[in-house]
Amino acid sequence: MDAEKRRALSDFYREEFLRYLDHIEAVGIVDENGREVIARARKTVLSDLDRVCWREHFPALAEKLLQNFDTLSHLTQVDPRARH
Repeated sequence: MDAEKRRALSDFYREEFLRYLDHIEAVGIVDENGREVIARARKTVLSDLDRVCWREHFPALAEKLLQNFDTLSHLTQVDPRARH
């Protein structure tokens, strides 16, 4: 995959990960300790995604992570844009 396509993929997944993290936090799924975990996850997504998305199996890994987020948050039930 060329650099431009990989960057678009990275941007897409960054936006999706952040939407899920925001939703999980907004609906109160996490307690006070969980907010620290969300903050670390947000920082990791923002800082490492461009580097990680170059790995061969990244799309499958990212898709699985988004499915796990959806299992936890049920975001696709309230926001149809989140369907993968």
